[in-house]
Amino acid sequence: MQIIFKTLPFLKKITNQKILSRSIFTKFLITTLTTSNILLVESKPYEITNFNALEPGSLNISVYIFHDRNRNGTYDLGDKSMAGIETELTKPNGMIVKTTSNKNGYTNFKMSLGSSNYRHIDKDGELYTFKVLEPPNWQISAGNKTQKIVFLRQIGSPGGLIADEAPNWVGLAPNLTIKGQIQGNKNKLPHDLIFEAISPNKKKKNIKYRENGEFIFPVYQGEWELIFKSKSINWEQKKTINVRHAPIELMNIFVGKNKLPISGKLRIENFDWIKYSDLEKIPDGHLGLKWDYLLAMNNKRSRGPGYINVLNSGHAIGYSSSGHPVTIKALRGEKFDFIGGFFTVAWSKANGEELKIEAYRNGKKVFEDEFQLSHLGPKWLEADLRKIDELKFSTKHYWQFAAEDLHFRIKDELK
Repeated sequence: MQIIFKTLPFLKKITNQKILSRSIFTKFLITTLTTSNILLVESKPYEITNFNALEPGSLNISVYIFHDRNRNGTYDLGDKSMAGIETELTKPNGMIVKTTSNKNGYTNFKMSLGSSNYRHIDKDGELYTFKVLEPPNWQISAGNKTQKIVFLRQIGSPGGLIADEAPNWVGLAPNLTIKGQIQGNKNKLPHDLIFEAISPNKKKKNIKYRENGEFIFPVYQGEWELIFKSKSINWEQKKTINVRHAPIELMNIFVGKNKLPISGKLRIENFDWIKYSDLEKIPDGHLGLKWDYLLAMNNKRSRGPGYINVLNSGHAIGYSSSGHPVTIKALRGEKFDFIGGFFTVAWSKANGEELKIEAYRNGKKVFEDEFQLSHLGPKWLEADLRKIDELKFSTKHYWQFAAEDLHFRIKDELK
């Protein structure tokens, strides 16, 4: 079949006069040509790919890291993506490449057949080893710490390579402990002080503590009852601690002092009221309190692993603006209780940053303590501070801390 191209005088005239738009002209041209003895040449902008001729590019392959919050050895409902965990890739030549899990929990490595980039998985028919590096006081609870995978050549694939068996997810869980310090009168503890812990399965054990009252002991998930008592001073205090997915920092245990009555109704600040923006300042009057320098944020807004890993419920968290001290106050003439909350430090560079907690009543400081923060996962602060009117949080080196599910008790009439 012969294709004939011919210039039509009447079309040339129309073109020169520029009296038709390009779209009208094109439509007219097609209509005219299809009704004449000139064949229309059809273009094909969406051609089927010739995969055999496709040059390999690069494609991520990932080890997914998650916090195994229920510690059941599998990735299931309630578990959360975990940021800031290193995975080590050993290449066939012995070279080691490290990558850190991102805010979605993925440690990404690129497949690219024949690439000269040392970080890439670039050879077919070779064995590559992926190894998740456990942080201190964490353990692998799900999946394999080490995975050995052969990559095969696949012509036409995005990177020219595929995994013979793709890497599986890996779950981590922290060592669960209850840590704290019993405070004595003038730094002295009664000689007959006993500290007992009753586990969720109702087994009782005596907990050892140091001369200065410091203690730490392993626990497992469930409700624990703690009993502090001394016959010589006729004193006993009981606390119920619900151990979930985070270690516990227990504060405010003063020998000889009894707890004040509770102040009101339990209210949990989970920051999930932030819906239509990524970041908002908490207004005074929220929950019947006054807020300064604590912001509410969608936890996916930042890449800081502590912002990601602190999340307990919903989608939002709180954090200290520019790392400056946070103050929470009661409205004039009112009091509130601060029970506790989850806390992390936002950035990996500040792992181990110290968070100071101060509480005031009628202008007088009634409590002060501090503990270390991690970016890898939250600690639950069990403070149980009652009938206070001002609460302060500050970090020693002004790194941002993140907070989630803060528990208060506030009078019922406050909305």
